[in-house]
Amino acid sequence: MGDGQETSNSTTGKNYRLIAEIDPPKGVDLEPFIDTALQLRGRVDTTRVTDSEHAIMRMSPLAPCVSLMDRGFEPEMTITGRDRNRISFQADLLSAAALGINRIVIKKGHDPAEGDQPVARSSGDLDLVTMLKCAAALNSGKDLGGESLTGTPTFDIDVAIDLSDDVNLNRERAEFFRQMAGYGVKSVTLGPTYDLNIIEPFIPFAEETGIKLNTSVMFLKSVTMIRYLNNLPGVPSIPQEYLKKMMDAPVKKDAGMEVAAGFIKEVAPLCDGVVLLAIGWRDRLSQFLDLIGR
Repeated sequence: MGDGQETSNSTTGKNYRLIAEIDPPKGVDLEPFIDTALQLRGRVDTTRVTDSEHAIMRMSPLAPCVSLMDRGFEPEMTITGRDRNRISFQADLLSAAALGINRIVIKKGHDPAEGDQPVARSSGDLDLVTMLKCAAALNSGKDLGGESLTGTPTFDIDVAIDLSDDVNLNRERAEFFRQMAGYGVKSVTLGPTYDLNIIEPFIPFAEETGIKLNTSVMFLKSVTMIRYLNNLPGVPSIPQEYLKKMMDAPVKKDAGMEVAAGFIKEVAPLCDGVVLLAIGWRDRLSQFLDLIGR
């Protein structure tokens, strides 16, 4: 079963899924992670478990996903190509399938230089297309080398893309979605943005291919955070209207959550799903769900 019920937008009649992204622990104690997920049960549709997000070393998502499944959840497991070659990538996917984890989110992963162990090296063996070839091959009953499997996984595949990637022109978007459809991708998750002008051009290509389109919403903690993000090269800028809302908010500690709640009302009618990125604010997810009526 899912973690909750799809929300219907009364204006458009379109349902959208609300997905909460949660980081595994940096250690072996799963209790705080599980406590957070239990607080969200019935209030979100899916819990997505990350894979050393932002190149910060954490527990592999395998154990957290199994722990959630033991409690009746159907989590999505993120898997990146940053730390794996094609052999270990396929091996980890087969392990996930053997444990009953069939919903996967494939992404490249952040550069280790951005994380907490910047001397680490990425494998350099896997780009997004190769990872998708691996998953599609496994779903067909073979490995990437063409050898038959003893037992075939049935992955539902989501692809998460960084909006700083070069998928900017319409012809690139069209080619990207058609390629994803060819690999059996069910949904695409866009990286975090507060700019509808960035999201809207992807919609017709998602509709054309039948691929569901998710967008990600990151909680903005402060005006300083917005200014920092707006100065980072390759990161979509936060529109000035949201900076002004943060500056004018009477209760500064809640301003970012109120801005995110307002943006979700705008973006939900356009997308099939919204992914909540509560970076550093995991303990405030329940409060945010109260704010948006979940």
